[in-house]
This record gives sequence, C-alpha cells and structure tokens, in this order.
Amino acid sequence: MKYIFLPLFVFSINATAQELNPFYQSIVDQVKYDSVHQKLQKFQDFGIKTVGSSAHENTFTWLKSYYTTYGYATIEQQSVNVFGNVGNNLIITKIGKKYPDEFIIIDGHYDTLNGPGANDNGSGTVTLLEIARLIKDIDTDYSIKFIHFTGEERGLIGSQTYVNQIAVPQNLNIKAVLNIDEVGGVANKVNSTIVCEQDESNPTSNNAASSDLTNQMSNIFPLYTTLKTEISNAYSSDYMPFQAVGYPITGLFEKNETPYAHTAQDIIANLDLNYLTEVAKGALATLLHFSQAQEKLTTTDHTISTLQVYPNPVKRNLHFSQILKQPTISIYNETGIQVYEKKFRTAVSQINLEHLTSGVYFVKINSNQHSFKILKK
Repeated sequence: MKYIFLPLFVFSINATAQELNPFYQSIVDQVKYDSVHQKLQKFQDFGIKTVGSSAHENTFTWLKSYYTTYGYATIEQQSVNVFGNVGNNLIITKIGKKYPDEFIIIDGHYDTLNGPGANDNGSGTVTLLEIARLIKDIDTDYSIKFIHFTGEERGLIGSQTYVNQIAVPQNLNIKAVLNIDEVGGVANKVNSTIVCEQDESNPTSNNAASSDLTNQMSNIFPLYTTLKTEISNAYSSDYMPFQAVGYPITGLFEKNETPYAHTAQDIIANLDLNYLTEVAKGALATLLHFSQAQEKLTTTDHTISTLQVYPNPVKRNLHFSQILKQPTISIYNETGIQVYEKKFRTAVSQINLEHLTSGVYFVKINSNQHSFKILKK
C-alpha cells in the first residue's frame, strides 16, 4: 500500500530498443499460475502480518526457506525496529558475472495491516519468489538483490533502515530499484493494464534515469505478457527512500486498485490470479533485461573449450585464438535476429565483420558449442 514520503547520480542500463529475446521468452514461459497460486495461498494462510506478531515472524521464516531451497548462497537478514516491535528485512544476493559490485534491486514488502494482505502485498511477495525460482541458475552480468522489506505499512521503515544502514554507508552501486507493490488486480474486473511507475519527484537529478528504466519496462511487458502498460508517477512505497538519496527507481502497481487493502477482505478471492501471473512474467522479463541475463552455453568439444576471440571491441577482422576446422559460424544481433551464418569448408582463424553495423552481437560456433558477446565498432 502507498504512503507519501533526493538524487545524487544518474545512470542508464543499456537502453537498446526492446524486442523479444527468445532466450528470455523461454524463461518467462516457465512462470506458472499454479506456482503463483500455491505461494499466495500459503502467504494468506499466515494471517495478519503486523510487525512483531508470530504471523509476521512465521512469514519471514517461510520466505527464507524458499531461497534456501532454491539454492541461494547469500541470504541475510537485517533487524528493523518498527515503533518498538522488531521485524526483519530479508536480503538475498545473486552475484553477477561481469559486474559483481553493481546491483539491480527487486523488492516488495511482506508486512500487512488489518488483514492477510493477499494483494497488499502478497502479490508482490510471491512475484519475487517466482522470479527467484526461475532466475537462480541464469547467468547475469549485473548482481541482483531480492529484498523483502518489513515495516512498509508503518511508513516505509524497513526500506528506510536498509538505505540508512546499508546502501548509503556501503556506498552500494545500485543501478536500478524495481519495487513491486499491490499487483493482484480486482476480481470480476477487466484487468488488462499494469502501471509502470517513474520518479517525478523533487529534486529531479535522477528523474531522467528513472524515466529511461520505466520506459524500457513499459516496452517489455507487451512483448512477454498479455498486458498493456501505462506510465504514472512513483510514490508512497519502498522505492522512495532509495529515490531520496539519488538511486534510479521504477515500480509496478495495479491499474484497477483494490478497495480491500488493509482489511480482512484482502484475500485471494478478491483479486485476479491470471493478472498476477502475467505481472510476474513481465517483471521477470524486465529483471532479465535489467540484469543483462545471458544464455549458458555447453561445450561438447573440449578441443575448443579455451577458445577466445580478439580484438573485442572489433572494427574489421575478428580473430580466433585457435584454428577452427570447417566450423559453422552464426552471428546474432542483440535482439536475437540472425544476421550472418556460414559453414566453412576450410580451416578458419578469423572472419571479416566489416559488413556489420556498430552494436552488440553474439557469435556462435557450431550452434551452441561456443559463443561470444562482442562489440562491433
């Protein structure tokens, strides 16, 4: 639920035009209605999760067990004092392969007020769990932090504590904060639009970066889901303490806003599970894009297991560190479209790339036997 609450730097993730990525699609297709439903039912069954209650503590333990089961190695908790009651933020880190010290944060609060909070914010909570399940073994360039905040319903206390005690003192290099809060829609309504939220607050120095992130997400959703998007302003949720110290933020919020937030009627029967499942798909696709997820490639021919390419970036000829015997070489652009393929009948030590325009490409040798990401100048 929203509560109304100062920028130092600007950054941009690689903002190439969004087109469907077949690899991302193959992961998004694994988001399952039944998996979302089962998690949300368990969340609801814990009851009213006010900070300091046994329901809140049991929910925290349950969330932590999921990440342990998924196989995440770095699972931390941060104690948070919420007006004399103690709760915990849950922080899970997945290390990036290329930029291990640069982070994409995806977050949602798990405390509730006056009711079980199936929508506010069980919907965001189970979205994080479903994404974490599917992205665990995917290589990403950037590190990812999944954060389940406590104390949101009492004034963003959990996220404010994290920013004050961890993000700022450790000078974390956070490239984006994606907040997911109340995305379950309303039962018996047409839930066909998701609101993508951007920073429009003062001061304005990181508004441009937020707008860039939000527009990318807005373009991604229709590629991987049945949902349309609408852009609105960010306010009153756990991204705001990050915004206040200059981090670029974006967020998701339902278009049809539930009338049952903070009541005993905030239950599964009063939201739209199909809509929530679509939101989870779009949020996963967005995180894959923001974190620059890469397809793992298996090497079956050990004779080229140490193959390298150079120079990279390349302007003219791309050289191989070993001579390749009659290889098939394919090149794909950043959107997954094949722009070159040739089966050589002789040994090859280099290929000419002058015909390619500037940009990022993926060079594949003998299908998926070996692959390289290159930058063409």
